[in-house]
Amino acid sequence: MTSDPDGGQPAPRPRAPCSKVVALLADYLDGRLPDDRHTELTRHLDDCHTCLAQLQTYRSTVSLLRSLREEDLPSDLRLTLSAFLDQHANN
Repeated sequence: MTSDPDGGQPAPRPRAPCSKVVALLADYLDGRLPDDRHTELTRHLDDCHTCLAQLQTYRSTVSLLRSLREEDLPSDLRLTLSAFLDQHANN
């Protein structure tokens, strides 16, 4: 942290905009961010309760979805998801 020129309180750390943080949550949770970006997001999450709540919701959603089995889904949803994944697969 840097101090202001008059020797007062330290200047606040610059924060990443919340929209950028939300866009990086998947990579943040999966550990796919460069160290400097990970550190920047961690600082933001330490100071921003809104983004922290978003992270916790995202984490819970991912955990829930990973626990589902294919047979847990209604057949029409399974077909819709399969078509979507086929259309948007990057491989």
